[in-house]
Parts: sequence; C-alpha cells; structure tokens
Amino acid sequence: MRITTLYEQKEEGQSRNLPSDLEDLYGGDLSFPAMDRPYVIGNFVQTIDGVVSFQIPLRSGGAEISGSNSEDRFVMGLLRSVADAVLVGSGTLHGDPGHVRTPEFIYPEAAHLYSSFRKKIGKPSVPLNIILTASGRIDLKEPTFHTDGLKSVIITTDEGAAKLSRDHGQALSDTTVRSTGEKKMTSPGAVLKILADEFGVRLLLCEGGPTIFGKFLSAGMIDELFLTCAPQIAGRQQNVSRPSLAGEELFLPETAPWFSLYSIKKASDHLLLRYLSAKKSE
Repeated sequence: MRITTLYEQKEEGQSRNLPSDLEDLYGGDLSFPAMDRPYVIGNFVQTIDGVVSFQIPLRSGGAEISGSNSEDRFVMGLLRSVADAVLVGSGTLHGDPGHVRTPEFIYPEAAHLYSSFRKKIGKPSVPLNIILTASGRIDLKEPTFHTDGLKSVIITTDEGAAKLSRDHGQALSDTTVRSTGEKKMTSPGAVLKILADEFGVRLLLCEGGPTIFGKFLSAGMIDELFLTCAPQIAGRQQNVSRPSLAGEELFLPETAPWFSLYSIKKASDHLLLRYLSAKKSE
C-alpha cells in the first residue's frame, strides 16, 4: 500500500493528531476543528463520470466502484477510527449486506493501529453506528446489530418507531431507537441534535448513501468531503439509476454548494481528494 501526497493546504501552528505510524501510511496528518454542533465529514468513492453506485443487487457498494483499492479502504478505516459515529441510511445498510462499519472491518491489516489510536484519543474501541430510516423498515439480522462491542442507534420518525416496535418487539432490546418527532422524514438538523445531546457525538462520519448525503449537503451540514476518484467509467442510461453523491438533490448555479481543495493524494491510479466546505474556509 502506498499513498503519496501531491498537495496539501498548510495551516500554521496546527497540532499533530495522528501517531507517526498512521501518519506515515496516510502521507500526512488528519485533524478536525470543533463546532457548536457535530462536525460532519462525508466519505465517497466515485468513477471518473461521477457514479457512486452501480445500483446492481448485492453489488451496489463502494467496492465495485473502487475496485477494492487498498488505499481507499485504509482511508475509510482511518476516518472511522477518528469518528465518534458512522452514519448510513437504511438503503446503504441493505444495499451492502454484511458490511459492518468499523475501522477493522474495512481494512483489517491496520486493525491494531486503529485500535491503539482510538484508545490514545479517548474514544471507545469502535464508533457508534447510526442508521437512518424514515419508514422503519430495517433488517435486524444485519451484523450491524449483532457484532460484539458495536453499539447501534436507529433514528427514525414516530411512524417508523411504531413500525419497528410492531415488527421486531423484543428483538430491539439491544438496539437504541430514537424518533426525531417528524413525519415522513428525518431532517439533518434534528438528527444532529439527537446525536449531540444524547450520544455526545462531536465528529460524525457520513458514509451515505447519496440520498442521505444529499439531504445533509442541501441543509448546509457537510463540513468536509473525502472523495476517492477511481479510474473507471460506469455510464448511465435514462432508465438506469446510477446516482452521483448528491443523490436526489438538484441545485441551481446560485445555490450549488462550493468546496475548497485541501489535499490531493495519489494511490496507484486513484486520486484521494479532501475538500472543505467553502463556508468553512472563508
């Protein structure tokens, strides 16, 4: 595995965060500012033509886009290792069955480094896993809900919470369910308030899918984006839905979110890009 830093924005007086072994592998340091709400970072991999999912049953995850690139998987694990919680929508949970959103699951080769890093910075052994579902349709057989040491929280609507209770009853005893009190949707602001107030989340990693990420993006609540550009082209047709990372959101020139480039890293023929929300860099 080899990551080469081609460009990185320099900040004077910034303290180092990563231990030297992880810093060597990543090709630099990794730190995030504090905010009065959870700081939200997104992580996606896309093709050259901007596709983030092939939308093929059982093959809709990021591995098909990245080609299971080892450096991309290492960065995914690194971001999970620094985050307080990892958030995904129910579509992503079910579209990539069996995936557990912990650092060691995605890149077991660095499991000991991730674990010692989390211990050093005073975090639990694995990040909290957050599942968003407005409808309450969740497959509780997923290993996300049965992995030792992994705590999971389902955030939903009142209707979704009622459905979960009806459908699963006692099976929910080891899973925390919270409602935003909204109808037919879970708004980003309400979700972040629950995570901050009830679970102490200060750094949230959003791994999608694109519908969830697009909602947070539209609400102005994506602070950074880590984007791997994989050297393949997926293509699109009118009758085939292959989403971009903005999901179903449609922006106008005057409302489209802008980002500033923080770093460019190279891993073989993949580019690992890090962007800051333009409003954060002003």
